Amino acid sequence: MKKIILLFMCFLLSGCAEREILDDITIVRTLGFDKASKDNEIKGTINYPIFINEQTFKMKYLSASGETSKEIRNELNEMTARPLFVGKLNTVLFSEKLAREGIMETLDTLQRDPGVGRAIYLGITKQSAESVLSDDYDQINLDGNYFSNLIKQNENYSNLPYLNFHTFLYAFFADCMDPVMPYLSKKSNAVKITGLALFKNDKMVGTINEHQILIFKTLYQKFNEGSYQFKSKNYKGNLEILKSKLHYKIIKKPHQKVMIAVDVKGRLTEYTKVNAGDPKVVKGIENTIKKELENNASELIRKFQDLNIDPLGIGEHVRSQTRGFNSKKWLDQYQNTDIQVVYNLKISESGISQ
Repeated sequence: MKKIILLFMCFLLSGCAEREILDDITIVRTLGFDKASKDNEIKGTINYPIFINEQTFKMKYLSASGETSKEIRNELNEMTARPLFVGKLNTVLFSEKLAREGIMETLDTLQRDPGVGRAIYLGITKQSAESVLSDDYDQINLDGNYFSNLIKQNENYSNLPYLNFHTFLYAFFADCMDPVMPYLSKKSNAVKITGLALFKNDKMVGTINEHQILIFKTLYQKFNEGSYQFKSKNYKGNLEILKSKLHYKIIKKPHQKVMIAVDVKGRLTEYTKVNAGDPKVVKGIENTIKKELENNASELIRKFQDLNIDPLGIGEHVRSQTRGFNSKKWLDQYQNTDIQVVYNLKISESGISQ
């Protein structure tokens, strides 16, 4: 089945370097892949805009299934009047069902094509990729960029880590790191990012939910935009993160321990039952959120160790600080390694009180 996907991708990607006239081509914005209903078959779905005039267009999709690339090619040729062009491809989606069987052969075809950039987005869909791509989601004048815009704005203004084709390949080929992708789910007339899909090599092995994404991001990369909902018996509200960065320290004696320090600066917004002008109250909130973040981070890392995956690239950080690092030895001991997280939280200002 993987060979079928590979041949299908080769068909779609052929001729990408040729310059085409807009009116004479079908511009593929998004590709989706599913397992087909019949054994040994796969289904490929393309999402593309049909231009009505200079300012107006509507989104269309086509799907084809088959045991061979020729079957898929013939069916697609029967449904489109213009040749397919993927030079403007911005997103590739895989259904969870297919991702759990492995997707690297498909991605290998993409990475070898000079017309496909490493900045394209990848994602896993809870439902079939075809069902996700078959709705137009009121894409008024978005030029078919709904899925790439969805991921981009969640990276820039919400809690989603910065992820793309390049980060997936980097983690896949690293000795001590595993990839992740955004996990998408269709909700009525929209698609929502509901978590992250976790991989062991190229196979999906689990997920984390949307409430854990912010914790993951603080342990994964530095950033300047995010939010964290907190609640206790005395107060509740939102911590707007203004800056977050992390540091690793490897302690080798008496036994190896990995310390991750995360420095977070933020402000309170939309809080209730809080006198944010009282320094003692703010300090109490800092301690409450700090403890909650540390507990959630430890729980997340324990989940990764239980799955024997390292999406945070902890092993790569250890490698950078260890002379004579042995990858095999690290992988053998990773699940039992003592990994501790400390958050240094500073609330600098407050926003709206309710």
